[in-house]
Amino acid sequence: MKRIEIDRFEKNLHKIYFAVAVVIGLVLSIGMPLFSEPDGQWHYSVSSNIAGLSNDLSAYGEPVGTGTGVQKSAYQRENWFEKYFENQIVRMPIENIPRTNSLPPVLNFNFLGHAIPAFGVWLGYHIYPSIGVMIVVGRLVSSLIASFVICMIIKYVKRAKLLFMALSLTPVITATTASLSYDTLSYIAALLIFMITINVYEAKFINWKYVVTMLATSVFVMIGTKTNIKILIGLFPLVVLALFLQHRKDLGKPSLINLSRKRLIIFSVTGIGLLILAFIMAVTLKPSLLFSVYRIVINFTVNLAPGLSTNNMFIGLLASLYPGYNYMPYWVAGAWYILILLAMLVEDKFVNSKLLSVGALGIFIANFIGVYHGFLTFLSGGYSPAPNTVVVGSIYGQQGRYFTPFIPLLALVLANTSIKLSVISKRSVLYLTVGLAFVSNFILIFATLFGIHFL
Repeated sequence: MKRIEIDRFEKNLHKIYFAVAVVIGLVLSIGMPLFSEPDGQWHYSVSSNIAGLSNDLSAYGEPVGTGTGVQKSAYQRENWFEKYFENQIVRMPIENIPRTNSLPPVLNFNFLGHAIPAFGVWLGYHIYPSIGVMIVVGRLVSSLIASFVICMIIKYVKRAKLLFMALSLTPVITATTASLSYDTLSYIAALLIFMITINVYEAKFINWKYVVTMLATSVFVMIGTKTNIKILIGLFPLVVLALFLQHRKDLGKPSLINLSRKRLIIFSVTGIGLLILAFIMAVTLKPSLLFSVYRIVINFTVNLAPGLSTNNMFIGLLASLYPGYNYMPYWVAGAWYILILLAMLVEDKFVNSKLLSVGALGIFIANFIGVYHGFLTFLSGGYSPAPNTVVVGSIYGQQGRYFTPFIPLLALVLANTSIKLSVISKRSVLYLTVGLAFVSNFILIFATLFGIHFL
């Protein structure tokens, strides 16, 4: 009877998600200021270029930059609607547009990630050719399509449905899907990889359909997503290897590496020694690597981005897409951290393979280190640090949203049968998810508009 209740509960999760996501997406699309996502003006310019509607943002006093600062005066003078929604766009040749004066290649995440927003912008233009209408309609189209696709992923994934739902309703993800950003496509691609990995592992076998699906998804991810998302493709060979080893074990065959304890110790010590030697040689040949390693370590051990900086990882991972403009309180981030953990622990323990869990954790850590390493030399724009922070090793440019799609990796760790910690009531976690989703996304709009009017 309990299994029947759980099956009925999970059968309706995707419907609940879709209803909540559509409502929140509608409110965010209409209620949030224009260009409320990082690089919002640039995303709009790329989308309008793809739609064949290149236009001059300076006609509205906007640069092809980022942030909502220019809109403050219009909000405070109460002529925001007149300025952005009644005034029509001024068409401009694409080659004259700053930062994005040409179309990106079609087989590129920049083009593919903006294709749906471009359709929404085009549709908005034909409703009324103002920047406000074009952006709002573009947001609505992007949010609705993204919500439907995520709904289908939640429906067909065999495990972690509640986690997928909770993560997709965090303010960082809802604000992303209700925008013109290409990050929406990257997030959906990440969920697709997790769905295929989980379903293949649950099936306990590999057939030609799974192989074709993994290959096609890998090609799509390599072409259509941001750089760090591509590392998730590593889950495919990982789950195949895990199933292969499990099959050998079920047949009573020895593992591929069958070493005695003594040989295993010798092998491990030798491997560690070679790694240390390789590191020493690398530092000798390029001494700056040592300072780079120090900078990565110090950024993981000391909070060098306090306040509402875009670099604030704690609030930027789940609660605020753009901390410097959203003014989200810290308790919202804390509440989402707790809820995401509950959503992981409430899932049945379905991972028997330590290889899959350890590999997933390794990919999670590799992404963190990789993103931070990628910004070691980033000192431009609004992130330019003061000289004293350069000396202590601050890294600027990384944002919480770069790591949000990787959170389901931790579910593959906590769902391992060797980890006994769990939560019983899925229904309670569902109620908390829906409640926090509505409350936190309302706060997102309220705090952002409050900041524009009064801060």
